Amino acid sequence: MRSNDILTELLSQLEQGVWKTGDKLPAERELSERYKVSRPTVSRVLSQLRDMGLIERAVGSGTYVTGAGGKRKDAHRTFGLFVPGLGRGEIFEPICNRIAELSQENDFSLIWGSIPSDRDATTEDRLYQTAQSFIDRGMDGIFLQPVEREQGLSNKNLRIASMFENAGIPMVLLDSDYLLYPERSGHDLVGIDNIQAGLVLCGHFLEKRPRRVDFLWRPNTAGTYALRLIGHREALQRAGIEPSRDYEHQGDPRDLDFVSALVKAGARDIICVNDETAVTLIISLVNLGLRVPEDVRVAGFDDLKFAHLAQVPLTTMHQPCREIGEVALSAMLSRLANPGLPPRNLTVVAGLQVRRSSSLEMSR
Repeated sequence: MRSNDILTELLSQLEQGVWKTGDKLPAERELSERYKVSRPTVSRVLSQLRDMGLIERAVGSGTYVTGAGGKRKDAHRTFGLFVPGLGRGEIFEPICNRIAELSQENDFSLIWGSIPSDRDATTEDRLYQTAQSFIDRGMDGIFLQPVEREQGLSNKNLRIASMFENAGIPMVLLDSDYLLYPERSGHDLVGIDNIQAGLVLCGHFLEKRPRRVDFLWRPNTAGTYALRLIGHREALQRAGIEPSRDYEHQGDPRDLDFVSALVKAGARDIICVNDETAVTLIISLVNLGLRVPEDVRVAGFDDLKFAHLAQVPLTTMHQPCREIGEVALSAMLSRLANPGLPPRNLTVVAGLQVRRSSSLEMSR
């Protein structure tokens, strides 16, 4: 069947009222099977109908009948970005910026809720006040970054999530779940494949020198650390090295006594849970008179701007933030179109960025 014939038939069905304003049309795959043509052919036909003002196509949601130059009844939505501590870490700003860039072409409004992150009671109250203000505004969906690096973060996250749940507002979680793996909340989660990233980074250390590799995280770190640690253990096992709790450390990289004890215990290749921890560790190692990478090799996660500008350029796993933002929006739109979908983990692949901090040539 030719594209013109498909266009004529779809126009006829629209005129006959087979689909009314606001109705969702069959997916491209279904139409291509029905008419026995390729999906690009169907896509061209739908683009023609869109140009006529008869349908509207929303990324990740579907194709809707708008009528003659109109818009579907539920087209314009308002989403909230609930991002505690925006500005302290760098990955969330580009994620949120990408969602904001997509707001016009997908016809939704975006309201930012950035809450400075510290440990006083006033800030905790502001977390809940901001959540309530989103509810009072009648948000259609929330992009939520769970609270991290704070005492009592689990209770804070559970309370915030329950507020949105009780209000019936769908949530898409950014970067991490607020429950520690293997527990899982009932919401879509978008981020990197942390197990794969941990495996790749540890494998980088083991590639030419199979020996002990240590893993370091701070107290109250986001739950992604547990997944990255799983990848770290898997890489050791694949290299024939038995994982050990002696290689896994929770502590403050600013504490020189802690860092000194770490090195004295045999740590020479250290993976840190994120770039901030890694750069802080490098400063402490230098203050102890140790050289990076000659004495100790270090790596992190995220590929923040300062990673390649640090006194020792940092090897790290790059977070594709813009892509995460795109997948997050797609998840939100598909969730609204299909509320009964089970909770999903939607992952993108992080890329290894090798720099001087892990240089084998310069290390012993």
